[in-house]
Amino acid sequence: MNLDSASYKVEDGEGLRRVMHVQVPATVLQQEFMARLNALRRRTRIRGFRPGKAPIKLIRQRYGQDVWNELTRETIERSFREGAQNRKLRVVGGGEVKTSKAREGADLEYEATFDVLPDIEFNRLDELAYEEPQVEISERDVDRTIERLRRRDAQWEDVDRPAREGDRMVANIRISRRRQTVDAGDIREAPLMLGETRLMPQLEERLVGLSSSRKKKFRLKMPPDYPDETLRGKRVLYEVDVVSVSEPSLPDLDEEFIRKLGVESGSIEDLRSNVRATLERELESVCRDHKRQALFDQLLTANPGLTPRTLVDQEVEQAREAMRPPPPPPDPDGEQEAGEPPELPEEMPGMRAAAEQRVRLQLLISELAAREEIALDDQRLREQLQVLAAGAPDPEAAFAELAGNRELVGNLRARMREEQVLEWLYENAAVTPRPMAFDEFMEPMPPVLSGGTAQ
Repeated sequence: MNLDSASYKVEDGEGLRRVMHVQVPATVLQQEFMARLNALRRRTRIRGFRPGKAPIKLIRQRYGQDVWNELTRETIERSFREGAQNRKLRVVGGGEVKTSKAREGADLEYEATFDVLPDIEFNRLDELAYEEPQVEISERDVDRTIERLRRRDAQWEDVDRPAREGDRMVANIRISRRRQTVDAGDIREAPLMLGETRLMPQLEERLVGLSSSRKKKFRLKMPPDYPDETLRGKRVLYEVDVVSVSEPSLPDLDEEFIRKLGVESGSIEDLRSNVRATLERELESVCRDHKRQALFDQLLTANPGLTPRTLVDQEVEQAREAMRPPPPPPDPDGEQEAGEPPELPEEMPGMRAAAEQRVRLQLLISELAAREEIALDDQRLREQLQVLAAGAPDPEAAFAELAGNRELVGNLRARMREEQVLEWLYENAAVTPRPMAFDEFMEPMPPVLSGGTAQ
């Protein structure tokens, strides 16, 4: 079917939405319709007629409506595709088609509403910068982790005395300047491990000695490098309301306790070795996430733009689906029929904005990969599939099954492309080392609690 005589008109909608008006001449449809009927006639056997010799009128009576419906559907799909290609429109999804009932002897007219991918021109890629944390795991970090394991199993008892180092204080804290609460300055029931958490020393000095139900106000000066420029070097008011103070009764660090932590030998040396290995794995994971967030946030900030509504809607639906409660377990006695599946949760505040950010980031990653010709490594993909298949009874059969799973392979490819683009950003960024303590990097506290000098 030749659609060269079809006419197209594209109108801009809101944002990335487009509306294409299409008209296919009746002569084109009629010619193709008769060609299909004749082809059907040649291969159809009808009682009373030799094969392929039934009258075209009879073929039309029996099969004409089905042939016409199939023809109009295929004509819409093909003309829409060709119209988008001819106008170099990068269509997202298949579009929503509205058409009047197509009939013989009349032009086929319809309109398709769809989204297009945005044109992306990258900005400020030469301004990428990354402060790379330089973190060493010390013996003191291992000691602290073991102590936390003991505290995790501790018996905590509220005490009616002034707080001291080693106690756990729960407090409501409000930090304000000129009667206005500062950013992240309203902290409710904050658990503070005195002597262990990374509180600024001047703040901890004022907390030690407070008992349950005590309130205290004092002022501290924020450091010159405080994240909020409006507060740098300024004095702020701290209002502390102590909810409770408790002290621990720690388990002994003996063989029984060490075995309880999963170290069969009960040896303190083996425990320290296991703890260090765990901290190294956690550090590697957090470093990777830190680099990802820092560089991708810069990419998003420097390159804002429109996102296709279709993709955002899909992302929101996936987020809502992930929040859907699991169905109730089946009745083991079979006396109760399965009920309706739980309803899809309502869209939460902020969910759409987060979806737009995720979609925008994926568009930027895809466009940057294409622009810089960042090719996917098929060997790495194969290795990942082999890892997934390794635990199966028949790894080769499992590998073949996984390799044939288009959704799985597509997700792995997307993840690999994201990792490769992240490495490209890192290689092209101005990277400066930033020495940090292990606890400071792994468990950062709000700046209003972890930085400042006393006045």
